[in-house]
Amino acid sequence: MTSNKQLAAIQNAFDGIALLDENGIYQFMNKAHAQLFGYDSVDELVGQSWKFIYAPEYADRIEHDVFPMLNLKGYWSGETIGISKDKKPVLQYVSLTKLPDGGLICICRENLNSITAAKLQYLMANLGKSILVEDEYHKIVMVNNQFCELFKIPSKPQDLIGADCLEALCKALPLFKDPTLVMETFSAVADKRDTVIGHEVLLADGTILERDYVPIIIDNTFKGQLWSYTDVTQNRQLQRSLLDAKNRAVASEKAKSGFLSNMSHEIRTPMNAIIGFAEQLSFTALNPEQAFFVNNITDAAGGLLGVINDILDLSRIEAGKMNIEKEVINLRQIIISVENILKPKTEEKGLQFTSVVADDIKDRLFADEVRIRQILINIVGNAIKFTETGAINLMVDLTEENDHKQFLAIVCKDSGIGISNDSIARVFDEFFQESHDSDHRSNGSGLGLAITKTLIDLMGGVITICSEKGLGTTVTMKIPFELVTDDELIIEHNPNEELNLIAGKQILLVEDNKLNRLVFKMMLSNMKADVDEAENGLEALDKLRESTYDLVLMDIQMPVMDGTSALQIIKKIYGDSIPVIALTAAAFNSEVSHMLNLGFSDCITKPIDQKNLQTRLYQFFKNGSAKEKYYQKIEMEILANINEMAGGDVTQASKLIGYLLEELVFSLAEWEKSLEKRDWNAARTILHREKVMIKSIGITGFDGLISEVEDDSVPKTDSELILMYSQLTDLLKILKARFSH
Repeated sequence: MTSNKQLAAIQNAFDGIALLDENGIYQFMNKAHAQLFGYDSVDELVGQSWKFIYAPEYADRIEHDVFPMLNLKGYWSGETIGISKDKKPVLQYVSLTKLPDGGLICICRENLNSITAAKLQYLMANLGKSILVEDEYHKIVMVNNQFCELFKIPSKPQDLIGADCLEALCKALPLFKDPTLVMETFSAVADKRDTVIGHEVLLADGTILERDYVPIIIDNTFKGQLWSYTDVTQNRQLQRSLLDAKNRAVASEKAKSGFLSNMSHEIRTPMNAIIGFAEQLSFTALNPEQAFFVNNITDAAGGLLGVINDILDLSRIEAGKMNIEKEVINLRQIIISVENILKPKTEEKGLQFTSVVADDIKDRLFADEVRIRQILINIVGNAIKFTETGAINLMVDLTEENDHKQFLAIVCKDSGIGISNDSIARVFDEFFQESHDSDHRSNGSGLGLAITKTLIDLMGGVITICSEKGLGTTVTMKIPFELVTDDELIIEHNPNEELNLIAGKQILLVEDNKLNRLVFKMMLSNMKADVDEAENGLEALDKLRESTYDLVLMDIQMPVMDGTSALQIIKKIYGDSIPVIALTAAAFNSEVSHMLNLGFSDCITKPIDQKNLQTRLYQFFKNGSAKEKYYQKIEMEILANINEMAGGDVTQASKLIGYLLEELVFSLAEWEKSLEKRDWNAARTILHREKVMIKSIGITGFDGLISEVEDDSVPKTDSELILMYSQLTDLLKILKARFSH
């Protein structure tokens, strides 16, 4: 029985290795065998006959000449010429061994450096190429019709036999775009006598030729050379068109991403001030009229923020960057929260709103709380919007359960105006809004249901809508929720506990927008924190030299010195002794990961209200840096992977760790040199080497950071690259320290 080590050796062998049954059908092969014939996957050949990779007449010849010898002796070796996936010849040396059950083991390797008379006959007869063969004295011994047609030679092929090849070349030189270069390369290639495949040559009329050169070796003696030409003009034009299209698409996507990032920052930054000041104003003593104005400001700002988020969500969906971030949730509490958010609207319209959650639904489930709440607000919000009298009922029932998941049906039923049959088919289309006599469609982006459907699809669920004009609408969402294990518990705490932990903390707030700085300072002061301010990164560095802080809240986009550049200097001077949390108006999840990869302790997106800011700061001061948890998880995954690869064998695990340590020492030394010189090409070379090593032993924890460093689609400053490579070196130092014991 083949061991895992033996199988790994076969899979990674340089030679092509294949196993065929008694009927000549491929049962197994390694990647090298498939790649020899131009196939990306072994699945394209497994199950096929060996004849699949040979021309029919050549396969017949093998069957007639080779198989009798194979059956007699039990083995055979020699040269054959197969056909690649793109119909090019594959010159190979093959070794066949017959098995007791009638099957075969085939071992083969590419053999381009020699060519036999048999190969010549095959090439001349079967290839759709322009071919000329000359002997060691440059006399033409073989030429085909295609060659004569390509180079406009009026003679018939048989009339050229024995002619001087160099004279023929001189006559054809005016056909080439650069005759001098053609003559020079012809002489250089012929003198060197090394196989050259796919050299590009241009004709004066714009035709692009692909030239192959193969020296003819018979019985280890040079007997001449073969030249073949293929017209690849259309292929090259198509490739260039595709490349141009790809470059335009990439440029468009970059421009779009940059625009969205900037718009996100430019719009959400003032929204933070509007929502923040409205919230702070609501904390003061207001008369009824003032309270009415503040509530309407808050509602309008929340509605505008909802439209902004819808547009950003749509952009994430189109870019394929919409992610589901799972955490431990309490669905009952989320529904109560949604009910409280929407309750003022139902009361304003005199509607009844009831919600019922089945008793057998677990209190702790694993899901994306933000997206679940967004889905419920979209669906229930629509129900309220299109219902003038009656009630909205929200029901959650358990439809199925296993050891890992609960499958829930979330049903929202209203007594509203309903949806026409024609419109139901389009309700999930982007920007679609059904026309009504009333002003129901005056608010919103027309994106809510489209985004809701996408989110439910990403969660592995389905959404359906049943409706009848004038009789109401029923929306049914069936979503699977993962069950929570015992070690994933929700830690309850109260607001007073949060305030007690934050009170008295020395916090440096770095924010260039004066209004936002004022809002954040008011929020932090309400939490009894001691707040100092800076307008940019340079001023923040001055403050850090003068005072000691428990935390720095750092905006990212600032004049004079941005947050990333400031963090780089802080890390260099203070190491990790001063935690820095990023404040960013970018609403993308990838931005949060990017901030952690740069070395920020956490990332808070604007706008944020006081309650959520208080909770985030409490979690930070209680549990420490999100970055530390991020890296601790990576370490645990690495150790688990190494132990799994070693099969629980302590000695084998020790060897793997030893190999890892050797690479860590090497890469750390090389990275130190490249970072000091800002030599990003050298740094990337080391990264490529370490990536191969990391993946080869099954470590996946580095993937996100490595992908981001290698991603050229997003320009990075020297400060960002230094920080990101620093995160890699920090990780490697952690591993080195841990595995050295």
